[in-house]
This record gives sequence, structure tokens and C-alpha cells, in this order.
Amino acid sequence: MNTVPGGLLTNISYRLDYPPNRLSQIKKKMFWSSIALIGLVALISVADQVVEFNETINTSWINTFTHSLIESNCALLSLMIGYVIYKEYRASGKRSIFYLLMAFLSMAVFDFAHASSNHSHSLFIWFHTLSGFSGGAFFLWSTYSVRKDAYDSRWQQRLLLVSGVIAIVGSVAEIVYLLPLLPGAVITEIGRNMPVNLPITWYFSRSMIVCNTLSALCFLLAGLKFYRYFKVTDDVIYFVFSLAALLFFESELLFAFSRLWNLTWWYWHLIKLFIFIGLSIGLAHGLSRSFGDLYESRKKLSATVGELKHAYDHLKNAQEELLESEKLASIGKMAATISHEIRNPLAAIKNAAGIFKRHARLSPEDGELLDIIGKEINRLDTIISDFLEFAKPHPLRKTMIDLNGLIDETIALLVHDKAGRSLHISISLDRHMPRISGDTNAIKQVLWNVLINAVQAMPQGGTITIKTAYVETSDTGKPGEAAIMISDTGTGLPAETVKKVFQPFFSTKSKGTGLGLSIVERTVKQHGGHISLESEVGRGTTVSIRIPVHAEQILGEALNDVVYLGSR
Repeated sequence: MNTVPGGLLTNISYRLDYPPNRLSQIKKKMFWSSIALIGLVALISVADQVVEFNETINTSWINTFTHSLIESNCALLSLMIGYVIYKEYRASGKRSIFYLLMAFLSMAVFDFAHASSNHSHSLFIWFHTLSGFSGGAFFLWSTYSVRKDAYDSRWQQRLLLVSGVIAIVGSVAEIVYLLPLLPGAVITEIGRNMPVNLPITWYFSRSMIVCNTLSALCFLLAGLKFYRYFKVTDDVIYFVFSLAALLFFESELLFAFSRLWNLTWWYWHLIKLFIFIGLSIGLAHGLSRSFGDLYESRKKLSATVGELKHAYDHLKNAQEELLESEKLASIGKMAATISHEIRNPLAAIKNAAGIFKRHARLSPEDGELLDIIGKEINRLDTIISDFLEFAKPHPLRKTMIDLNGLIDETIALLVHDKAGRSLHISISLDRHMPRISGDTNAIKQVLWNVLINAVQAMPQGGTITIKTAYVETSDTGKPGEAAIMISDTGTGLPAETVKKVFQPFFSTKSKGTGLGLSIVERTVKQHGGHISLESEVGRGTTVSIRIPVHAEQILGEALNDVVYLGSR
């Protein structure tokens, strides 16, 4: 059962990616262009066989040096192509690529030997013929191995490569040694070892014609097979090797019916050189295409990695929120028990201590101890209240709030409660601040907690600066924000602590619950806002709160101003 072959090469990938209606047209153009090229090359050769051009063309360049130069370049290009295919074989281990590698290696070795064997015309011709025959045979072997490719392991690759190179180099040495036993290469009465350095034309012997015809047949079958694979896979690399094999077919066939050292013979040397140059350009174009695809894939991969990272961060945040929710749910279940099991006994102790203090005759020391008991009971009650507030927050009761007025009320409470501290309060309020929609008690508690933290950060006194401002967003579709900045000149916090200040139960105070700023953050988020904290050791701390102001709130403020001006 026949199977469709995959790509011939793994690292060099160049497929036609046109729409179906364009694809058939492109393939037809490529086919007819190839036919035209093959026909033109053959036509020039046939014309030279019919018409003798040698009398009208300067033949001073026809010498052994020019020949060696052309063949050496062919061998060098073949070696370079072989190196690229060797890398492909090492990457994939496909046996078909190994046979293709051997085709170019054998042509390179035999062409180098051909270029340097001008001292003997028989050896000279045999190396040329064996170059074409080995290349054609390995080309054909490669095409028949594509469908059911074997994959070689590393040790098999090394063994095959070493064996192949030894076989090729050994063949060169054996041919030189066994030359007297080989049939004659040309029909001539001149001695076999006469230097080939004269523009004398000889006819090839029958054995040479048979060998070159067999080489041409191998290249023809390989070219047809490669083209068939191109039609199935749209892989341009198949097309490149198909065209090269068909041109080699013409080269070997018409070369056999030319005469040694005449103009047609030279013409086919140039065609051979152009075939190797075309192969090099085709592979280079495929490599550049592969690198382009690789670059595009890298960009897509980078974008995908970015999306995955964003998704991972989102998932991580969602996981943290889920864990936080589970923790809060557990805390909520404990809250009712704590409320009944601790608060009621505390109330009983506080009442008993109060009665005892009022009716008993106590010494000053005992009275002081009872005062301490009362204060500690109040502190425990506050801790329980914070705990219950964090575990079971009250639903918001939103109304329209005058933020500046609420700040003035909170500052008045702070001034009354500053307990002798040397505090200076600097206020800068935006008098055009629109009202915000929020829970008055919740917002006041936010301001109070932040201000109390600022006071506690300045045990020796200092300055608290409070600013408000209405901030418009650059996105016209989003509402503006009411911004509140509260700064102190206290001791400040290190960077490691700043990262944790909003975490539940984290506190830098010896008697703190670590819930104050957590409750503040949650309340701000419930209002659709966000809070941030910046601090520097020795220079103080700034807390920034932003709460969105919706368009209807701004419109309402404007209408109130119009009504007020109209009433005046």
C-alpha cells in the first residue's frame, strides 16, 4: 500500500501555501517553466551537435586549467550541499537523506579526482562517468526510500557515514590501481597515458556511452519521482531536486553523444556547474524561508508565552482569592462561637469588676489593678469586634457622601483623641470634589484606621498631611476618581513590610490584630476603588485611596450648582 511521503528535509521546509485556486496555477507555471528550461538546454546542445561552432568561436580558453577550474567548483559546491544534507541527516536520521548525502559526496570526490587526472585521458573520463553514475544511482535510491523511511540511530549514522566515505575514497584508489584492466574510454589510436592538453576531439567508446546512458536513466527516474512527490506534498525542495535531476539526465545523456574536448562537451560542463549553483540557491532560499517561519513561530510562541503567563497570574490570583474566601468562611464559622463564648464572659467580668470597684473599700493599688482589668477587657472587646468585622462584614448602605465633609468630621475626632501628642495636621481639600456613592460609616472607618496608623507611626509627634483631588481618567469611557492622600512624617516601613501590610493578621505592633488595614483594603474594594501604600524608612508613609466617581454623580453635582445659582 502506497503512503504519501512527508517532507524530504526536516530543517529546510518550503511548502507552497497559496489558496487552492492559486495553488494549481502556480504548480502549472512551475511545471511549464521547467519544461521550457529543460527544452532550451537540450536544444542548444542538439544545435551544437548539428552545426560545428568551433570554427567561429575563439577556443583559446579550451585547456586543462579551465576544465580543472570548472570541475573543482562543481566538486566544491557538491561538497557544500552535502554538508547541509549531512546536518539534515544528523537531525532526522532518515535513511533517504543518507542516500542523498552519498550522492553529493560521491559526485564531489569523483569530480575532484576527475579535475586532477589530466595526465591520463582514460582515468580522466572514467572519473567523470563514475561521478554521474554514482550520483544518479544514489539519487534514485533516495527517491525509493522516501515512502518507507528507516530512521537510523546515532551509532548507525556514524557507521554508515564512515563506511560510505571509506567506500568512495577506496573506489578512487582502486580505479587508479586497476586502470589497465578497465575498458578504453575513447576511440583513438593515441596512447592511453598521453597528457590531455590539446584541443583534439575524440569519440567516446561504447562502454562509456552505456555507462553515461545508465547514469542518465537513473537521474530521469529520480527526477520523475521527485516531481511526483512535489505534486503530492507541495514541498518545493522536492521540486528543486526534481529539476536538478532532470537537468543531470540531459547532461549525462547528451554528454555521452558529444565528443571529448569539443564545444558541446564544454557546454555540458557549464550546465553541470549551473545545476550545482541552482541547487545551492534553492537550498539557501529554503533555509531563509525556514528561518523566516522560525522567526514568525518564535514571535507567536512569545505571544503565547505572554498569554500563558497572564493566564497563570490570573489563575494564581484567583486561587489566592479562593483560599482567602475559604479562610474567611472558616473564620466566619468561628466568629459566632467566639462572640458567645468570649464576649459574654468578658461582659460578666467587666460588670463584676465595676460593682466590686464601686462598693468595696479598696486600696489605691487594688483600684489601679481594677482599672487595668477594665482597660484590658475593653482591648479584648475591640479585638473581637475587629475579628467579627473582618469575618462577617456588614453589607454596605450607600448614600451620596460629601467626602471633604466626612474628612473634616474624622479629623475633629482625631484632634480630640490625640492624647497630648504634638501633632500638626495639614489639610488641602479639593473644593470642587463631587459627591461619591458609598457607606458613610464604612468610609469614615477607613479614614479613621489610616489616620490612627499615622498617629501611631509618630510616637514623638509629627505632621499628618491630608489631600483630596478629583482625577480624570485618560479613557473617556471610564469615570473619574476621588483621590485621598494621607501622609505622615513617622518612622516609615521597610520594603519587605510594605508588601505585607494588607495581609490579614500581619502587624508590626506588639498588641495589634493585623486586621485593620485588611479591613480598610476590603472596604475600599467594595466601593470599586483601590488603595496603595508607599513608605521609606526614616521619611514617613503615604497612603493613597482612589474611589471611582460615576458620571451621574458629576451630573448631579452640576445640576445642584445650577439650582443653587438659580435660587440666588
